[in-house]
Amino acid sequence: MIADLFFKITFSALWLIFFANAAWTRYLARVSISKRVARHVGSLTILALALAVPYFVGALAYVLAPSLIAPLLIPLSDWFRVIMACVAAFGIGFAAWGLRVLGKNWAPSMTGVREDSELVTTGPYGIVRNPIYLGAFIFLPSLALVASNWLMLLAAIALCVILFTQVDEEEATVMDRFGDAYREYMKRTPKLIPKLRQTPEPNRNTDS
Repeated sequence: MIADLFFKITFSALWLIFFANAAWTRYLARVSISKRVARHVGSLTILALALAVPYFVGALAYVLAPSLIAPLLIPLSDWFRVIMACVAAFGIGFAAWGLRVLGKNWAPSMTGVREDSELVTTGPYGIVRNPIYLGAFIFLPSLALVASNWLMLLAAIALCVILFTQVDEEEATVMDRFGDAYREYMKRTPKLIPKLRQTPEPNRNTDS
C-alpha cells in the first residue's frame, strides 16, 4: 500500500512538472495566429491526438480510480518501477529543458513555425535537433511502466510511433523558415540520437 502510494505521488509529480513547464513556455510564446507560418494539420496529427486520449484516461484512472483498470495491471517489481520513474524524470527534464531554451520561439507543431522566431542551436538543441520529441519518447512509455498499466503502455508505444513519423514533416516546415542555416545545423547535429562527440559550430570569424 505504501509503495503504491509512493508511485502514485511520483507519477503525479512528474506530470505536474512537465505540464507546468509546458504551460509556462506557452505563456512566454503567446502570439496571434497571424505571426505563425501555418502548417497543414494532417491525418497523423489527428491520430496522435486520438491516441493521447486512452493514454491520459489510463493516467487519470491510475491516480483516481485504479480499480477501473485493475485488469490491465502489468506485474512489475517495485525496483523496476523506481528505475522507470528515474528514466521518466530524465526524459521530462530533457523535454522541459528544450521547452525552456526554445522559450518565445515555441509554437504548437500543428500551427507551424513563428515568423518572428529565431533558430535555436544551444542547450539541448546543440545535442539533438528535436529534444522535446526525444524527451517525450523517453518519458511517455516510462511513466506507463511506473503506473504498470497496459492501456497507457500500448497507447504510449503507438503514440511514439506516430510522433516519430511527424519529426521529418515538422523539420521540413522549419527548413522552409530558416533555409540554409537549418541545413547546416542538420549537418552537425543529429536528429534524435546524440553523438558521443559533437561537431563544433563553424567559426564565422576570419582573419582579414
